[in-house]
Amino acid sequence: MENLTDFSEDRFIIYEKLVKSHFAFLIEDYGFKLSDIERGNNYIGLKYLSEIVFVNLYYGSPSFELDFYIGRVGTEDKVDKDGFTSGDLLFFCDDTRWSDYRLYSAHSYENLRNCLPKLADLLKVCGAYCLRGESSCYEKILFEKKRKINQWCNEQELKQAKKAASEAWENKDYTKFIEAFEPVVKSLSPSDSKKLEYARKHL
Repeated sequence: MENLTDFSEDRFIIYEKLVKSHFAFLIEDYGFKLSDIERGNNYIGLKYLSEIVFVNLYYGSPSFELDFYIGRVGTEDKVDKDGFTSGDLLFFCDDTRWSDYRLYSAHSYENLRNCLPKLADLLKVCGAYCLRGESSCYEKILFEKKRKINQWCNEQELKQAKKAASEAWENKDYTKFIEAFEPVVKSLSPSDSKKLEYARKHL
């Protein structure tokens, strides 16, 4: 278990200082401004803005995960949207240095000190086009994000269908078997397709 009391001062003050240091490239290279710092009892959020792009950084309980949200002003900052995360940028980035990157939880000072610079480097390397506000970059990330979501939904639907079909097959209830598999027929394995064909013949 990580040491939760190894901060020499308030963890959120330390986080703010580290963000201002490691994310200084937003101001120096891209003309962003630190527009807002929001503080609560168990969290802190910093918002950087350029004329067309925002970068939000949040740190707080319960997970204390280190991540950011990036998006276009007037598009990804609407009520029903919150921008793209480091994970979304990784779909777009072909730099092999980030192939094993994962989200880090910084409960300790050591983790915060070591991991926040990695997050800043990831944004700097993989998010350059997004930081400049290039629409094609955002559209590619959005397309990939939707594709991943659809893929996950299809996998869950197939998983549920297989569970229902398995029970029906054991009970030789071919009507229910067909009802379970017909909505996902295009995703069936060859063996399941043969079972479906068999069930249709034995109604």
